Amino acid sequence: MEKYIKSFIDLKKLQNLSSSSIMAYTIDLEKFSQFCLESNLTLTNGIAEYLVFLESYPHYKATTKSRKLVTIKMFHSYLNQNQLIEEQILPLIKIRKEKRLPKTISNSDIKRLLLTASGPTKSNKKRRDQIRNFAILNLLVSLGLRICEICNLNLNDYNQKDGQIKIFGKNKKERILFLTHSQDRQLLRDYLKIRDQFSPIDSETALFLNKYGNRFSIYGIENIYYKYRDLADIPKLSTPHHLRHSFATELLNNGASIRDIQELLGHSNITTTEIYVEVSSTRKKKVLSKYGVKKY
Repeated sequence: MEKYIKSFIDLKKLQNLSSSSIMAYTIDLEKFSQFCLESNLTLTNGIAEYLVFLESYPHYKATTKSRKLVTIKMFHSYLNQNQLIEEQILPLIKIRKEKRLPKTISNSDIKRLLLTASGPTKSNKKRRDQIRNFAILNLLVSLGLRICEICNLNLNDYNQKDGQIKIFGKNKKERILFLTHSQDRQLLRDYLKIRDQFSPIDSETALFLNKYGNRFSIYGIENIYYKYRDLADIPKLSTPHHLRHSFATELLNNGASIRDIQELLGHSNITTTEIYVEVSSTRKKKVLSKYGVKKY
């Protein structure tokens, strides 16, 4: 079995996969080999038995089970293609997805974040960066954008006259949003006035630029958030994506429909959006207050 695992891993290394993927495949197959050894199983019947074991094993997260399942199926396919084992029908295994509630940031923390990001600066260069950073953070808060969506924004995606923004989400799915607040539009106007100070390289169409005049990366936006998060003394585990969750939850708290929130977030499936119902304490209080059995 060990030589088959080694030959499979060697094949994967030739496919230019990342070192982390190779490591994951190796660990998964070592666990499988150990299971077969401890259970006194052959390679042929061990695969089916291990899949059944994976399905019911309580100490693996659903994501870990799913990854191991994929690894074993790829290994099984490799063995079949090379006629290294007898043909067999694998059992149908279903891994239940764990329901994880979206984490949000409180309104008071968001206000403190924006207040910190708009504070005074000592130099023109820092002021330039601050205008850009504040505009980026404001888009995260006001429109609930993914950081990759901000990176993908081009100059011609924003219409200053009506505040319309063309967003390209996952799988290049397009949606149209609007900056409806005058302050939001002013922040982008302020940035566009100083965009040339970042010395954009020739033909660079990106809306937001880094210090080299290139398109901003997702890591650059993450670093902006982490910088002001720490300065504002916001919980260390919070991420830019938590602002998106906060945006959706606040819309729901204020009476927006699930369908409207789905459209604004760019979710393909409404079940993805419905998770916000679970964290909307304001909505729950309104429902209990209005429809609760006991009223005094």
